[in-house]
Amino acid sequence: MAAVADVPDSPGHETYFAKPEHIFPHLEEGKIPTEQFLNACQGIASFVEFLGKAFILVKNDIQGNVVKVRNRYESNKEGQVYLQDLIDMDLAEHGGRFGIATEGLLWLKRGLQFMLEMLTRMVTEYRTNPNHSKTENLSSVVDQAYQKSLKRHHGFVAKQAFKMLSHAVPYRHTILKAVALGQDDLDEICIRHIESHLDNFRKNVDVLVQYYVEKKLDTPEP
Repeated sequence: MAAVADVPDSPGHETYFAKPEHIFPHLEEGKIPTEQFLNACQGIASFVEFLGKAFILVKNDIQGNVVKVRNRYESNKEGQVYLQDLIDMDLAEHGGRFGIATEGLLWLKRGLQFMLEMLTRMVTEYRTNPNHSKTENLSSVVDQAYQKSLKRHHGFVAKQAFKMLSHAVPYRHTILKAVALGQDDLDEICIRHIESHLDNFRKNVDVLVQYYVEKKLDTPEP
């Protein structure tokens, strides 16, 4: 699929997910460039604000974990150009155990899996049903994304909280207008930009998930 930068749009069709700082990096020999990854993660955290006040805890969780990883990165940028190097250095300094950064990255990874699933399902529903009015309600999208990602890591209270969140999510058109930076009638372009954004997002998450499994810091997906 084409990158956002490769998709020609008319002037004024800039969207949230077309901003360079929000785009997840291309892998470099299988490694994730740390700085661009963290910038893109902050972009995801800020996007969660479009989902309304009910999602503030999700936004704060993602952003808080970005800060934990960024603090580690800022302490030695030259030695942690790639995320895998950052993980290795943090583990080495803590005797193979979680440090603040690797534990923060564990939960950041899980939050990203949820957001990746939600955005993917939102795009899929838009694409598969030509009558877009029938798929404006995203409650099932949020619920299904949660079932596939965060649910297995949560206790009873968190699970109940997410049930409430699934009913508080705004309609898709409201979210897409925010993605369009307040412009009207750009739903199709916003969906296209999200679609393109998802390519590198998914590759980054998949590599990170696998690396945590390899390092025995997380268990494989069921």
